Amino acid sequence: MYLSIAIKLLVGMLGVIFFLRISGKTQMAQLTPLDSVNSFVLGALVGGVIYNPDTPVWYLVFAFAVWTAANVSLRYLMRFHRIRRAIKGDSVMLVRDRRLVMREFRRNGLEMEQFRTMLRENGIFSMFDVDDVRFETNGRITISRRNEPPESYLLVNGGKVMEDALERSGKGKRWLLRHLRQAGYPDAEKLFCVEWTPGRGFYIVPLEEPDGRDAAKETLSAD
Repeated sequence: MYLSIAIKLLVGMLGVIFFLRISGKTQMAQLTPLDSVNSFVLGALVGGVIYNPDTPVWYLVFAFAVWTAANVSLRYLMRFHRIRRAIKGDSVMLVRDRRLVMREFRRNGLEMEQFRTMLRENGIFSMFDVDDVRFETNGRITISRRNEPPESYLLVNGGKVMEDALERSGKGKRWLLRHLRQAGYPDAEKLFCVEWTPGRGFYIVPLEEPDGRDAAKETLSAD
C-alpha cells in the first residue's frame, strides 16, 4: 500500500510538471479562469487517486493525458478572439480620465472600499492621484498615475489584431493597417506583436524572429 502511494505521488508530481510544461506555464503568479480550473482539477485528480487504494496508477496517467490534450486543444482554439474572450475574459477600465466607470463596477461586483484597498496596495491613497485604472483578467489593477508617460497598447498579438486594445486606444483597424503598411509590414498575420505608445510610435516584431533578436522599432506618426 505504501509503495503504491509513493508511486502515485511520483507520477502525480511528474504529471503536473509535464502538464505545466506542455501548457506553457513556467510560473503561476497570474491565474486566468482557465488556470484556476486546471489547479482544481489537477489537485482533485492527484488527491483522489492517491487516497483511493483501489484506483490503479494507470488511471491517473490516462486522466492526465486526456486533460492535457483537452487543454492543448482549448488553448489552440483561444487563438480565435471570441473564444479567447469567452474563456479568458478581457481587462476593463474602472477609471477613465479620473472618472469611475460605474457599469464595470457593477458588472464585476466591486465595491468602492474594495477598490480603495487595491489602490492602497499599489501605493495610491487618493483618487486625485490617478488618471486611469484597468481591472486585469487576473483580478489585479493597473494604474496610470497623473503626469506619467502615456500608456502603451498591444495592438497585434501572435498575428491577431486585438480589437479591444484598438478600441481602448481610440483607434481603428484601418488606421493600424495603414501605419503597418507604411512601416513595410502589409500583413498583420505575419507579426508576432505590435505595440503602440502615443507620442512615441510603434514597436514591431515579425513572427520569424519571436525572440526579439531582430525586433524593429518604428517611430511613426501617432495621428
